[in-house]
Amino acid sequence: MGVSYARAGTLYITLATEKEIYFPGEPVRMYLAKTNFSLLPVTLRYPTTQRYDFSITGPGGEIWRWSADRLFNPVIEQVILGPGQHRLYAAEWPQTTHSGERISPGVYRVTGWNTFSGFGLYPAPSVLIRIIS
Repeated sequence: MGVSYARAGTLYITLATEKEIYFPGEPVRMYLAKTNFSLLPVTLRYPTTQRYDFSITGPGGEIWRWSADRLFNPVIEQVILGPGQHRLYAAEWPQTTHSGERISPGVYRVTGWNTFSGFGLYPAPSVLIRIIS
């Protein structure tokens, strides 16, 4: 399992994949959690209905992004996380590029982040995975 952490104020963002090594064509499952580690509620503001995103980068840059073919309403919304509360999100990468082409074996970076605003830059933990032949 590949795991990485980042912090935004009292929130901890955790990114995980089920494994670190995959066979060609095997779905890569990604999980992103945000947890409030404070004793007070935290209000998260979102500029759209999107709550998270994942991207895959290879030697030539970004090859896939979870949100690339999705539409999100431009509605400002708030989510309140109570003390110790968390939210978990999941997505699956089918080992293809944005255009649907199969990728080659190699090392890829999985990055995940929550799309809330008000914390400056989005904290974006990432892990490396390997596709073997």
